[in-house]
Amino acid sequence: MDTATVVVTILLATLFTFAASIKLLGVPQSLAIRDHLGVKPLQWRLIGLCELAGVAGALIGLMWAPIGIAAAIGLALLSVGAIAFHLRASDGVKDTSAAVIGLALAVATAVLHTL
Repeated sequence: MDTATVVVTILLATLFTFAASIKLLGVPQSLAIRDHLGVKPLQWRLIGLCELAGVAGALIGLMWAPIGIAAAIGLALLSVGAIAFHLRASDGVKDTSAAVIGLALAVATAVLHTL
């Protein structure tokens, strides 16, 4: 395991822990985004749970790479979904940037695990 994999995985885990936390805690700004995107409350919480599961998998992946790769792919798919919802809502770069960064980190994590 090299330093780059560890650093990128920790960045990925940090981003998605924050994203999951604001969804699951019902932070008002998060609820406003949910409503703007047209996501149902139960779906929003399920997305938050999936994000937390992805974080756990990414961190476990530091010890066992196949789990890290699977978790990174799952988080990448969540990010693609988030980008699609933002585009559907005609959001600009500012509003979609977190999802794009999440996608980039997830892809980088998966790739680094395979090197």
